[in-house]
Amino acid sequence: METAAVVADNWAFVRHMFPADLDESARQFGALVRRRQITCADDLLRLALGYSVCDMSLRQAAAWADAMGLCSMSDVAVMERLQKSEQWLGHLIVCWLQQRRRPGEITRARVRIIDATVLTGPGSTGTDWRLHLGLDLERMCISSVELTGPEGGESFARHCFDAGEIVVGDCGYGQRAGVACVLEQGAHALVRINWQNFPLLTAGHEPLDIVGYMEPLQPGEIGDWQVAFEHGSRCYPMRLIAIRKSPQATEKARRKIRREARRKHHRPDPRSLRAAAFIYVLTDLPPDMLPAREALELYRLRWQIEIFFKRLKGILNFDGLRAQDERLVRTYIYGKILGALIVDELRALALAFFPWGYPLRSQAAE
Repeated sequence: METAAVVADNWAFVRHMFPADLDESARQFGALVRRRQITCADDLLRLALGYSVCDMSLRQAAAWADAMGLCSMSDVAVMERLQKSEQWLGHLIVCWLQQRRRPGEITRARVRIIDATVLTGPGSTGTDWRLHLGLDLERMCISSVELTGPEGGESFARHCFDAGEIVVGDCGYGQRAGVACVLEQGAHALVRINWQNFPLLTAGHEPLDIVGYMEPLQPGEIGDWQVAFEHGSRCYPMRLIAIRKSPQATEKARRKIRREARRKHHRPDPRSLRAAAFIYVLTDLPPDMLPAREALELYRLRWQIEIFFKRLKGILNFDGLRAQDERLVRTYIYGKILGALIVDELRALALAFFPWGYPLRSQAAE
């Protein structure tokens, strides 16, 4: 489906994906207090999605709304309406995600991959915004989201988790506070760590030399050790799982370390060069629930969220921010997120489509 079809020919179908009380929520969040030109929340939502999902300029959005019979407004009036809609659109995202997290919907452990991506504004070369996402690995759909400025660092603490689900993150999430936040909510963590900023303890609560523990491993050999870490007043038992890289992968990682050291005008830490020979992750799941080999295979699937980000940026032009006003930028990004949620839902409906009207049963079920 083309993005324009979301707000044009297929709008009646798309509208049923949103809550029935749009007018009430729009009034509550100040998006539709005065009903001039735009008289209902349906039209306002359609205008916001046209601006963001279809990447219209304010002038194009005004002309499109007039042609579609939604309203007759200047581009300045459209901008003011969109600026006032940011909190409302954020509320609609929260409602959508809460509906996806219905209790009892998933019978086995859910795996959620957490990551963030950088968004830049017009003419910018740095980080202007950071989009934090959680991706449900089984359904390949967005399960949690937060938008922050450049100061918003990556952390598991930005997300809420269900008891029993497995949370996967890369080195950026290898922080004791964030991992402790996951465990405190009854969820399980599988996270890649860095030897410098995640101090571990042995089973006897002595400081652990992570690199020294891993170095006896031979290529292809997997190590699995009982360790722990402290945060606040608590000590959390964990497992350190590691595998030695191939010589080619090791040399590639070391070249990257040396290149970064040259850029910062200092010598690379010898321990970082030694640690570059290994992939190592931390988890609280016991071996009978997640064997070491399966833990590494599961972490490897973290790349699915990188692919998901590329799809968002390619299909929905997620990283092409068109505005500089903070409130308008938030409206634009929230509209993009709603567009991504709509695309997720349409994809799920397509996968569940059966021309004959029902799923086939296996012979075993019969």
